[in-house]
Amino acid sequence: MPRPLCLFMLFTIGELWPGQLTAQELSEPQTIRITAPLIETRWQEAPGGITLIEADDIGQGRAPLQPTDALSLAPGVLVQNRDNFAQNPRVSIRGFGARAPFGIRGVRVRLDGIPLTTVDGQAQIDAIDPSSIDTIEVLRGANAVLHGNGSGGLLDYRSRHPRRAATARAEVQLGGFGLRRAHGAFTAQHEALAYRVAATQLQQNGYRDQSEVERRNASLYIDHQQGRRNWFAILNHLYNPLAEDPGGLTYAEWQSDPGQAAPLAAQMDAGQRVDQNIASLGMVHRFEQPDHQLRVQTWLIERDFQQQLPFPGDSLIRYDRRILGGTLHYQRPIGQLTLHSQFSLEAQRDKRRRFCRTTVLEPDCEDPAYSTDLALDQIERARNTGLGLQLAGPVLNERGRWILGLRHDRLKLAIDDQLQPGGIDNSGERLYRETHYSLGYSHALNQHWNAFSQFATSFEAPTFTEFANPDGSGFRPGLEPQYSDSFEVGLRTRQYHYQLEASLFTVRVKDEIIVDDDPGADPSDERTFYRNADRTRREGLELGARWWPKARPRLELAGALTYMNARFDDAVDNDLPGLPDWSVFVDAEYDFKDGWFAGLSAQYIGTRYADDANNVKVGSQTVTNLRLGREFTGLQHDTRLVIGIENLFDSEYLGNLRINASFDRFYEPGAERRFYAGLEVTWH
Repeated sequence: MPRPLCLFMLFTIGELWPGQLTAQELSEPQTIRITAPLIETRWQEAPGGITLIEADDIGQGRAPLQPTDALSLAPGVLVQNRDNFAQNPRVSIRGFGARAPFGIRGVRVRLDGIPLTTVDGQAQIDAIDPSSIDTIEVLRGANAVLHGNGSGGLLDYRSRHPRRAATARAEVQLGGFGLRRAHGAFTAQHEALAYRVAATQLQQNGYRDQSEVERRNASLYIDHQQGRRNWFAILNHLYNPLAEDPGGLTYAEWQSDPGQAAPLAAQMDAGQRVDQNIASLGMVHRFEQPDHQLRVQTWLIERDFQQQLPFPGDSLIRYDRRILGGTLHYQRPIGQLTLHSQFSLEAQRDKRRRFCRTTVLEPDCEDPAYSTDLALDQIERARNTGLGLQLAGPVLNERGRWILGLRHDRLKLAIDDQLQPGGIDNSGERLYRETHYSLGYSHALNQHWNAFSQFATSFEAPTFTEFANPDGSGFRPGLEPQYSDSFEVGLRTRQYHYQLEASLFTVRVKDEIIVDDDPGADPSDERTFYRNADRTRREGLELGARWWPKARPRLELAGALTYMNARFDDAVDNDLPGLPDWSVFVDAEYDFKDGWFAGLSAQYIGTRYADDANNVKVGSQTVTNLRLGREFTGLQHDTRLVIGIENLFDSEYLGNLRINASFDRFYEPGAERRFYAGLEVTWH
């Protein structure tokens, strides 16, 4: 039996077999309700794979550097790039998003209903403050029928609501590699009005050279209750004046000194600066009839971005972005059925420029077609209009529940070439009209066990970054959207002492967008370009579990296991790069008497390849973290003291694997053992 499966069997044998339930275990467990599938439902009755992550999974003695730190609890999810703040964390779900050289691709992200995924399909999550997050719903599988352009799934972040949050909260963490993090939040209620204001500052020198970061987040959440109607306003500010990029290493460089930066990354001071503001206004009206409600929300996002990439040429990027959007959701019961309709409209405008820089950061474009150091100057516009319907209802004496979804999107991408080098105008546009559907079914096998199945289709159009043309500005010719069909079946239960979800899935993708390992441009060009593969396929198994053993009521165990076989569906039949065969995450926490607690987590990532040709194989890795602490409970405030050790056994591992990287710079080493300490105070 493979080692990762042996680890996970601890959570899936013995008391987890439904035929051995005791009378105590048959008592009614706490009901979990989820909203990411748009029609609110009990977690047990959801027709597809979904994981709920709560605030204690993010904090509780951990050092939450990134809002993705707790996602390992969700099976099917792989998170990389925790420590390179210039490139943002990378998240893949069922293999979608693994190709992204930076940020999150193929997976949609929302914060309090606001899409952090741009209209063209790229997401950065640096605006999310981990200490302000109350829940994360991880929706696995195709979601185009729910949220439009996207293949892999949804990360739905919800902030601490001002009507449910503590009066005040403060956190401080100090640790190795210059970690300094402080967070403060205050909540107040005045009759119908409630608000929460929060701020966080993070500084870190970093394990590797050229990896220093300084970041500040601030947010304001206002809620006004007016009978059955709630008005809310959200303001979010991000200021990231420093985020250095150490770049990727060759294997020889990694083995000789994993803490070094790539030579050009240090020489050219690679990194980024970001200034971003988000404003949102919305209303929820609940009618007298259950499940009858109207939700309207609008948002404005402005992002000022600059990045120096670690290679000479057109490597200095600047863009000014504005996204204006709105959505309307209306849900009402029709007899025993529930109808949910949605309409969304989003418009994005990027003013994007690229400048030439030499290895000593002097402005110089060697190409005589450019009279200055300005190598790219274009205005990129994206507009999406989406209309969706969902219909859900019971069957078979209400033991079964089906849900049918249908959505049509009109996505228009346009580039206005402002530079036109050599007198050639590369302006153009792409228009996609896409209709997709899903059909899911959940059936109650008995009082506690549910079976589910779902079939869904989705599409994913190239982003402006993926449309980059090796020959200059404009759209890259021949690059097309990718389309996928996915099917899954599974079982889930939540009982008095445990929670379990198991699913089998298969996905077929046509024209998958992948990193081009041979773009046909200048071989010295280190930029990343993209092409379409013909067909790819993914089959896999996902298991997620939580266990509160009745013999040790102070112990909580949680885990996630994923097996996936992801391959090019062609004559060569190679593995898709960047995707491990097995991955396992296990977390255990024990609460001692007198407020003491201890937690231990371990993550195993199996073997994978760094390139399409499968010439470079990366071995498996295991990283273990330990946390210890004590809680002091008072009448007016609670205090928690914490010490922790990340990478407890000082293992050698990769924090990020760069797919098809130029000059074999595939490797971004993870950090050595690090100690940290923290203080948290919560006022009631």
